[in-house]
Amino acid sequence: MNTQLIDPQDVFSLVQAICVSMLDMECKEASDRSPQQSPQENACNFIGCVQIYGDWNGAVEIHTDADFGRKAAARMMMIPEEDIALDDIQDAIAELSNMVGGSLKGILPGTSSLSLPSVASGVDLGFKLQNNDSSQLVALECDGQMFSIAIKHCTPSVLAGMLPKT
Repeated sequence: MNTQLIDPQDVFSLVQAICVSMLDMECKEASDRSPQQSPQENACNFIGCVQIYGDWNGAVEIHTDADFGRKAAARMMMIPEEDIALDDIQDAIAELSNMVGGSLKGILPGTSSLSLPSVASGVDLGFKLQNNDSSQLVALECDGQMFSIAIKHCTPSVLAGMLPKT
């Protein structure tokens, strides 16, 4: 089992590059948010997730609220924020999850594959990845909006059903 930790500075650098190039938004590290804190209590929150499987097994999650999701979707789709619908936010969070997961996959040792992104949204949202051995959290702020990247390290057997059949 490979539970190699990923340097939080590498995560920040990759996310910063994505936010600048795709959203034209600068990010900074936010140290004032605990891993358990939701972006906004009693509000619609979003979790985007992609799984990585192969020589490294785990998942990359983006945790955010509707404010960041709406702003990201508007920037990504180049339409006014007031015209953004729930589906647009979900699509933007899925795409950001895919980009962050793919970027992190690129710095991991060995060979691995990336799943399609999934997005969950709701109030008091909970999300659990089975057989999660350890987690890392990088809290960020982008144009005044808080979000976080959670990296979940999993035992390989969890993702065995996803591996392509040879």
